[in-house]
Amino acid sequence: MFLNFTPKKKKVLLIFINIFIYVAIILLVSPLVSCGASGTVDEMKIATDSKKLMVGSDTTYKPFEFKEDGNVEGFDIDIAREIAKRMDKEIEIISITWDSTYQIPEDLKLDMIISAVPITDEKENLVDFSSPYFVMEYMLVTLSETDIKIKEDLNGKAIGILRTEKNCLSEDYLLNYKIESYDDILTMFDNLRNKNIDGVLISLPIGVNMLPENKGIYIVLEVVKSNKEFGIVFTKGSALKEEVNRILEEIKEDGTYDDIYNKWFNYNF
Repeated sequence: MFLNFTPKKKKVLLIFINIFIYVAIILLVSPLVSCGASGTVDEMKIATDSKKLMVGSDTTYKPFEFKEDGNVEGFDIDIAREIAKRMDKEIEIISITWDSTYQIPEDLKLDMIISAVPITDEKENLVDFSSPYFVMEYMLVTLSETDIKIKEDLNGKAIGILRTEKNCLSEDYLLNYKIESYDDILTMFDNLRNKNIDGVLISLPIGVNMLPENKGIYIVLEVVKSNKEFGIVFTKGSALKEEVNRILEEIKEDGTYDDIYNKWFNYNF
C-alpha cells in the first residue's frame, strides 16, 4: 500500500514516522537520565547539608577532654559544642587516639579534631589548623608555709620545671630563676616539699587538677602565658576551617569563650 502512495503522501507519512521514533526514544531515555541526576543530587545534599558535626577527640586529658559517668566532658568539648550550636548542627564526639604523627584516622568520617593539639609549623604540610583557640599558661607555685609571698621573692632562686616543657616559656622569663629540670611531676613536687627547690612552674591543666586537692599546702604566685598554642585540626583544604575561625572569633568577642574558660580553668583556690 505504501508503494501506491503519491510522492506527497509518502513524504508526510515519513515525517510522522520520524516524529514517532523521536518521541519513543525520548520516553525511553528520560527515566534513565532522571535516575542518574537524582542520585547525584542526593549525594551532594548529604555531603553539603549534613546536620551533624563529626568531631574526634582523644578523651584522656582532663580538663580538656575526658569521660565522666559515660559522658565526654571538658574545655575542648564545650568549645566544640558551641561551634556546632552556632553552625546549627548536632554534634557527635568520637573518641580517637591522637599522637605526635598528626595522622587523622582514615577509617572515620571526621569533620575536625579538637584534642589539645599544639600548632606546629612542621605539621602544617600534613593538616590544616584553625586559628589558636587556647594558649597554654603556667603557674608559678611555692609552699604556703615559706616567707615567699610574691613572685619577686623567687628571683634568683631554684625553680623546677618539667624537662619537656622548658622550651614552652621564653628564655628571658626563665633567666629570672635558677632552673632545675625534672622528668616527672612527682619527683619535682617531692623536691619542693623537701625544700630542695623554692618553687615550680607547672602547666595550667596540672595545676587545676592537682592544687585544689592540696589546698593550704601550695600558693600560686603568678600565671604566665607560654608560646604553646592549641588549634583545631582539619584535613588539608577543608572548607570548614574558615567558618570555624569565624565562630572562634565570635565567641571570644561576645564573652562566651571566657565563660567556658573560667568553668574549666578557675585557679582562684
